[in-house]
Amino acid sequence: MNSNQKSNWKDKLEELEKEINNSIPINTETSGSFVKVIQNWFSKLPTIGKAIVGLFVIMIAFSLLKTVFSLVQLIFTFGILAVIIYFVYQFVTKSDKS
Repeated sequence: MNSNQKSNWKDKLEELEKEINNSIPINTETSGSFVKVIQNWFSKLPTIGKAIVGLFVIMIAFSLLKTVFSLVQLIFTFGILAVIIYFVYQFVTKSDKS
């Protein structure tokens, strides 16, 4: 390839890149605007309302934390049960062979 063909391909590639970038709408304000709406709503609340919302959020956070701990406890319980069942199985199969 000569340099003219390379530059021609490069120009075509840049044009295609521009078309693709222009055709895809980039909306980065969606998540930011949601947070701003919540912040504006919270800032307009009276002090007692802010306290109630804060307590509600804390209750939900502790509830989620309790759920996560319960799931971890359940996983450990099943793991211990699986180990016990494995050793019982090994004991039963060894005694059958004897």
